[in-house]
Amino acid sequence: MATFSPHPRRAARYSSIGMSPSPPRQGAGRRTRAGGSVQPQSRFSTPARRTGNLGAVPDDQSILSGSGMDVDDESSEVFERGLRADTVFSKSKEMTVTFYAQLPVEVKQALRNADFYRDAYTGDVDTLTGFAVVASLRTCFVWKYSQALTGTPTCYIFGCPREPYPPPMATPFHALVPFGTHREPGLIICSNIGQIRFWDSIGMGLAGGDNFTFSVLDLVEGENVTNLVRADSQTFIASTSTGRLFRLVVTSSGGKYHLSLHPFGRPQPSLSLSRLLPSFMSDPEVQPQPGFVSAVAVEELARGATGRLVWALVDLRLQQWNMTVEGWEKLLTEEDIGEQTRHAIREHFPNAPESDVELDLELLDLKLQGSSDMVMLVSWAGQEEELSTELAPHPRRVYAVVYLRHLPGAYTITKVQAVPYQSTSSSGAPMHPRLQVVVPEKLITIQFGDTVTICAQANEYMDRLELKSALDRTLGVGVVPGETQFLALTAATMMKADVDLDEVAKFHPETGRANFIKSTMTKAILYGSLPENPLHFSFPPEIDEEALMSGAEQLSEAILESDTEVVRAHHDLHAQMTGRKDRLSFLIKFINDNSALAKMSQRSRQTLIADAEKLYAAHQLWLRHNDTLRAGHSDGVLHEAVYRYMSALGEGHYEDCLRAFLRLQVRDLGALLPHVAELVHRSSSEMTNKLAATIPEANKIALTILQSAHSYREYNLGVYGAVLPMLDPWTSQPEIVDIVNEFFNLTAALVEAPSGDSETDDHKKVPRQQLPELASSLFRCIQERLDWLNSPNAAEVSGVERDRSQLEDRFRQLRPEALEILRRNGFANEAFKLAEDYQDFRSLASLCHKGKVYPPEENPNAARIETYIEKFKEAFTTELYQWYIEHGELRTMFAQDHGEFLDSFFSEHSHSGLSWIHDLGRARYSLASQALLTEAEHAPELVSKHLMLSIGKLSHLAQLHEGTKTINQDVLDSFHDGLDFVSVHETLIEDLNSALAFVRQRQSLEAQVETIATKKAGNLNGRRALHNAFKFLVRQLLLGKALSVEDMAEVLSLKDNYEHVEDYTTALHLLARAENIPSTRRLSIFKNVWRRIFIHDDWNLIRQTTGVSDEELNQRMRSTALYTALQAIAHKPPRPEGYKLAPTEALDVPSEDEIALRWPSMSPEEVSAIVRDYQRDSNALQDLGLETIYQSMEQLVNADEGIADNL
Repeated sequence: MATFSPHPRRAARYSSIGMSPSPPRQGAGRRTRAGGSVQPQSRFSTPARRTGNLGAVPDDQSILSGSGMDVDDESSEVFERGLRADTVFSKSKEMTVTFYAQLPVEVKQALRNADFYRDAYTGDVDTLTGFAVVASLRTCFVWKYSQALTGTPTCYIFGCPREPYPPPMATPFHALVPFGTHREPGLIICSNIGQIRFWDSIGMGLAGGDNFTFSVLDLVEGENVTNLVRADSQTFIASTSTGRLFRLVVTSSGGKYHLSLHPFGRPQPSLSLSRLLPSFMSDPEVQPQPGFVSAVAVEELARGATGRLVWALVDLRLQQWNMTVEGWEKLLTEEDIGEQTRHAIREHFPNAPESDVELDLELLDLKLQGSSDMVMLVSWAGQEEELSTELAPHPRRVYAVVYLRHLPGAYTITKVQAVPYQSTSSSGAPMHPRLQVVVPEKLITIQFGDTVTICAQANEYMDRLELKSALDRTLGVGVVPGETQFLALTAATMMKADVDLDEVAKFHPETGRANFIKSTMTKAILYGSLPENPLHFSFPPEIDEEALMSGAEQLSEAILESDTEVVRAHHDLHAQMTGRKDRLSFLIKFINDNSALAKMSQRSRQTLIADAEKLYAAHQLWLRHNDTLRAGHSDGVLHEAVYRYMSALGEGHYEDCLRAFLRLQVRDLGALLPHVAELVHRSSSEMTNKLAATIPEANKIALTILQSAHSYREYNLGVYGAVLPMLDPWTSQPEIVDIVNEFFNLTAALVEAPSGDSETDDHKKVPRQQLPELASSLFRCIQERLDWLNSPNAAEVSGVERDRSQLEDRFRQLRPEALEILRRNGFANEAFKLAEDYQDFRSLASLCHKGKVYPPEENPNAARIETYIEKFKEAFTTELYQWYIEHGELRTMFAQDHGEFLDSFFSEHSHSGLSWIHDLGRARYSLASQALLTEAEHAPELVSKHLMLSIGKLSHLAQLHEGTKTINQDVLDSFHDGLDFVSVHETLIEDLNSALAFVRQRQSLEAQVETIATKKAGNLNGRRALHNAFKFLVRQLLLGKALSVEDMAEVLSLKDNYEHVEDYTTALHLLARAENIPSTRRLSIFKNVWRRIFIHDDWNLIRQTTGVSDEELNQRMRSTALYTALQAIAHKPPRPEGYKLAPTEALDVPSEDEIALRWPSMSPEEVSAIVRDYQRDSNALQDLGLETIYQSMEQLVNADEGIADNL
């Protein structure tokens, strides 16, 4: 048994809050020590939380007063009487913690009224004597704890040595003196300044404890006691803050026991020969260095030995003493182990500070495991809290266990082991940690103010007992020699921990961490909510993220599957499922309370919320099933679907498959719906009445599952930290979407099927009422899946682009159909609501115009339209105006006073054929004329083109009447060109229609085309493909279509131009002015026209000059199409390539690819025929050899036009 004290060290180690971990050095007077713990403390494991200087409360006041804490004494006693010895506080495969014994009434009263952040208490469980000790600054309580197993134990109360000026949180040191099993032990109490009281029997505590012997350690000024340890039943060792050790020996004289003491060292030499011999005749003495003794460990005295080894931690040094049975002591070695300890820590903990000052290493406690092996507890500075921006507090002190081996002349560190504890600002009551060896070389424990940790030495197994209440604290840990159990004394109770070393030995790092996390959460679920349990369950520091996620998911799955380790059996399924829901809720609360949620991935978080969703939905399904049974109805579809599912798993042997499913298979809740759908398929192929009975039940099952899951998810997203979109959620798997869609369509078909009797109509009431919920669930499932497919997390999934595109198209087509079904069946409001929720403005526009459309004020949904326009603005008006345009309701669109929205619509959507109407109405003549010019260019109808150009020209000129001084001349010229092109159409049509003047009977369109082609394009008789192309273009003209410039050039140059050779020139002019034809294609058309110009005349006849005068020859040449064309372009400014071509330049014909692009409706055979006809013209031109004639023709034109010849 040993007691220890915190040691005074550097003043810089003070905490800025009320209590300081170590007091300053004493100037005048004796030094005092702070903190009544069993080990020395230079830094409390937990800084005090309160601020200000708090005075100590006298112990007698604490004992007599009941106002220290707000605790109901009566209820507390009832509560404690209700605890049995087998009450389990915590249980895992490796360790079981149970209630062991009550505290004496006097101790409970004192501790109940204590403030552990102001009133220091220390204690111990002495398993050698069977007694426990609790001491404060003024009072010490001793009782036989085993007596508390059968009744109220006797409490012995003693007064402690009084200190004149005790520092804050000061307590005395205490040690029981064992006298065997037949006599009560004695008691030694030593104050911080070395005042010692000794009672040879604790029985004196019943009589006031005044009969004691008094001794004083010979301390120098400012020296404090730091430890009091028991070496054996009669020998004790005290240490001080200056590095001195004292031996205290209990001796018997005259039937009475006395306490003698002396400091460590050799005895004073007597008057003997040795005094007269020179000093070199004696062994040299190793002088101890001064320092703070933080721990003392004593070797057991071997049989027949003349002494034993004593080890002392002095600052960062380790001393080895020989304590002889003769009563003197000798320092053997003193080694500085600080440097190698720092090196070992940095190797094992890469995050440890590199600077020795920042590391701030402390050697806290020391225990022996054999003749040369030691276990040392150390600590160092953790990360400063003010540097952190996270919610979780960062450690102030980090702890580790260092294993030392002493070899002759050296110390070797064999292992460094982490301790699952870090002191933070939120830790429990302050105290110095204490190290205990439970089983040598196998198991150790470390006691902190609010926690007892357990660490295996052979592997990485560790656990901890953490106190729940901030008003509770640990007081002592007692190890039973030869046993794998220990006792833990707290301010509330005494617990026993039994450790199964076989299970501890099985711990494996790869699986053990996850199992440990799972075990921690399991214990929290099973035992954490028990009001009588003093333990709090939490994750250890530096929790492994993978272990956390794996453990949490395993536990969640175990709860879903009703694992008997975490779910208690219950005949009432409602109560059992409620308990499982509570466990899942407690699980995520536990993770959140431990600030561990941030360590979990989105996948893991969503796995947990999905499990909770399924359990909640399954519970709702069970409640609905019970309501159905209470109403006297059957639930055959649910039972049959569950039976089919269980049979498919080979689990159909259960008498009640539904209960078995909800107990064991909730994790696969979504897999139940395909079996429900299969029952619907089977009934749909039978009689309608069968489907009418099946489909409502199937709908209820699907709706209950999906609606409950979505409801739970929406409500608990924040609790689980789940971020939308969900990762491939189970509620929107493709099969689920298909099933809900099918249920909706079947329900709609059933409801809308004609019926001839009232009974059938009655059967339709329930499914009709289900339509809105089905539509809502269907939309939600599809949108949820689309959100997932559109998320970055789905980008790497194979085929995601295809799936997303297909589902978007499907949803786009499905929405208006589903909304129309709702509207037809009396759920217009629900249809509008769904369209609003999913921003389906196109469907909203359609729904708003199912009645009267024009005039708009008589539309029954006129007010709704105005509301949507005000609420959604352009997002709605865009689809609204698009609907008007598609359905030909332009008058309705322009009749509404939404000018600014129309402006926005036409500015973002190219509807120049309509926007000009709106622009004219708003007197924007420039915009209107531009729109009309653009629209006229592509107008398919000649009349429309003519009208647009005419109105556009007038609108352009109207700007002059609105105050505009000038107008754009280029725009006006474009209107003129356009109107000229219309005139060409009209002139050409008039010319072509002249071929029908002598036709007596009424002809069909095709007959008219054939007649015109025969009379107006006789030159094409040998060129069938071009003949057909000509007829196609003539047909377009007769139908009132407006031809393109290319088509017009073809018609003008293909027809017989014996009376209208100027039409060739017209074709050239049109092509030259056209700006929207690619240059390559325009050049090809130029070549086509020039070939036809060259071969238009009979050049062989013209070249017969025998007997022909020059004047006659020139006249012949002036009558040719070539002369007319050259004369027409002689005075024109430079034009695009092809405007003027020589015969050799017009020989090239277009390729098949070019013709196929020009005439996309032609078959490949027709394209080839066109090429052949072009080539025939080219060959004919080449055979004519017109190069010389062409030059002569140019000279003639230049001479006639007065143009100087270039030659």
